[in-house]
Amino acid sequence: MPLLDAQTITMRFGGVVALRDVTVTQSANETLGMIGPNGSGKTTFVNVVTGHLKPQKGAYRFDGTSLIGRKPNRIAGAGLTRTYQAVRIFRELTTRENIATALVDAQAPLDEQGVLEAIDFVGLGGRLDANAGGMTLYEQRRLELLMRLVQRPKLIMLDEPVGGLSAGEVRAMITLLSRLKSRSTIFVIEHTMKAIRELADRVVVLLAGEKIADGPPSDILSDQRVIQQYLGSADA
Repeated sequence: MPLLDAQTITMRFGGVVALRDVTVTQSANETLGMIGPNGSGKTTFVNVVTGHLKPQKGAYRFDGTSLIGRKPNRIAGAGLTRTYQAVRIFRELTTRENIATALVDAQAPLDEQGVLEAIDFVGLGGRLDANAGGMTLYEQRRLELLMRLVQRPKLIMLDEPVGGLSAGEVRAMITLLSRLKSRSTIFVIEHTMKAIRELADRVVVLLAGEKIADGPPSDILSDQRVIQQYLGSADA
């Protein structure tokens, strides 16, 4: 049974079809990558399965349970959580206080020892009393990830986790996410193909709201249709 099972998802905004009959499944412990040009429907797909949007058509289940009609906080409480292209943290609060807010929202959070280990895992032990708004983007991305980890997720959907980072920070984030694979199942949207090549076990390609390819990274990234439609203009 797939951990994530989304079938024939269709999402319209007025007369614009953002997703058309998109089917995506993901197994536990499988890292799934999703790529495609801007506007292809990637973030819309994540918004649907995490409860931020209600599609016009389709069914989606997580860990065997239907997610239709569930609010985002209930879906997150069930173990399906996500990060955002634009980091969502409480900028006026410290790292420690941001962690506390994440723990309040969790249904089955990590215990105190688990939280301390998660802080060490993302490398923010020395920044617990730092104001989040004054952190670098790389630190903020790690803080956002930490706020998900303390909620003990089964699946984390990452929306462009290396976006805006320097080359060295991209390398460091890929290393961190590679280690994350032993703690949680990962779904990752990225334009940086280095991250997709190194992290993903399988890749789904969206184009204009439709799934045009699905397979191992080596096959997808050498597919002439994908190269012509997307990779020729992407950061390879």
